[in-house]
Amino acid sequence: MMVNKMNNLIIIPYISDHGKIILSSQMNHILTQKDADYDGDPASLVEDGLAFTGMYNNKIIAAGGMKKLWRGVAEGWVLATNEVWQHPLIVARAIKKNFELFAKKNDLKRIQTAVRADFKIGIRFAKWLGLKNEGLMKNYGYDGSDHYRFARIF
Repeated sequence: MMVNKMNNLIIIPYISDHGKIILSSQMNHILTQKDADYDGDPASLVEDGLAFTGMYNNKIIAAGGMKKLWRGVAEGWVLATNEVWQHPLIVARAIKKNFELFAKKNDLKRIQTAVRADFKIGIRFAKWLGLKNEGLMKNYGYDGSDHYRFARIF
């Protein structure tokens, strides 16, 4: 098992049990509370070398990665517990640090993600990672919410 320590954040490979833990303790943000009702399929996010979990003080606080759609294209994702708000910069820097590295290592030409249209922090985070807003996807969310499609071309 690969373990990488960054500023007291321990990075380990993501497994579906991590996703189940995170989904049971969502970010506790008014806009993501709706997402707590969604079970999701944490097992579908497992992808060797592209999905990781961040632990702080032996507690899972976030996971993120990319899911290949087809050669050269991947969908980026992040899941986080309410604990992430106690360490937002450490988690954000860990994601940003590996973003381009994963793209290069996996020969990705495009990474895309969907961000709720009313989730301002998520939109800022996507822009900080260098993704560009490609437009509004009406009624995209499982709950009927609108999302923006963000993407970065390498």
